[in-house]
Amino acid sequence: MPTGIPTEYYKKIDKSVFYYGITITNKYVDTFIFDLPLTPGTSRPVALSWKNRKYSALLVYANRKDAAPVYQIRWDGNTELLLELKKEFIQSYLAIESKNHDARLEGKYFRTALSGGSQEVLIFRPIDQGNIELETFVKIETPYDNIFKRLVEENVFGWLSKNKHDYIITKTTKWFDIKELPQHENAAYVIYYLVDELNKEIYIGSASKRLGDRVVPGRHEIPGWSKFKYEIIHPNYHNVLQELEAHSIRAFAGFFMNNGKVPAYPVSEYKLVNKNWPRRK
Repeated sequence: MPTGIPTEYYKKIDKSVFYYGITITNKYVDTFIFDLPLTPGTSRPVALSWKNRKYSALLVYANRKDAAPVYQIRWDGNTELLLELKKEFIQSYLAIESKNHDARLEGKYFRTALSGGSQEVLIFRPIDQGNIELETFVKIETPYDNIFKRLVEENVFGWLSKNKHDYIITKTTKWFDIKELPQHENAAYVIYYLVDELNKEIYIGSASKRLGDRVVPGRHEIPGWSKFKYEIIHPNYHNVLQELEAHSIRAFAGFFMNNGKVPAYPVSEYKLVNKNWPRRK
């Protein structure tokens, strides 16, 4: 990198970090483009390395109405990174979402304005045109971090965000191995999916109070299940959990062999093994 160009960008955590990414101020643009500028409205992929993991993102030269284009690093499509940022900077996330919620109630637009003593900071360190290292610089610890992180993982605070407000499903997990079940047993109001890879079987169910009460190793309907995932239902729709379960079962039955005598267009050798089929209402 040429002499005189800063090698690190210290970003104070604000609302944009938890929603879409960051806008790079003009002073630091050359730090990130490595003499390979973009044309307005285009982008190129970059990898963000943080805590021994890599996350996909985009370096974007974004067009704006009535303003000059700006360079941004965007990760709004990377749900894993968004979740990890919320957990890492949990103090900022809760403070920002709380202020944002209060502003919406007053019909105002909230711009991040956290006080200096509560300002957390993330370092962006470009390595080359396709790789950027991230490092936590300032993180404010509280005695309640662990419980708040767990609540964020379960998307308990998801209703605060206007982007999630009207969604029936507030969180869809990735596929987990059966050995990871203990970390998810307390999830509530979920539709869950079990897969037996060896016998090519699928089972769908719901759990209102606790996932671990319904999903156990060796469950008799699908005793050989080895993978699972689940979806968390928005609190506004908890009263229709069983109807959502029924919809999921019937939707899957249209594509897999099944026990419900539902005509299927089988897309694989897998079979939906649910035996108790919810009635239509």
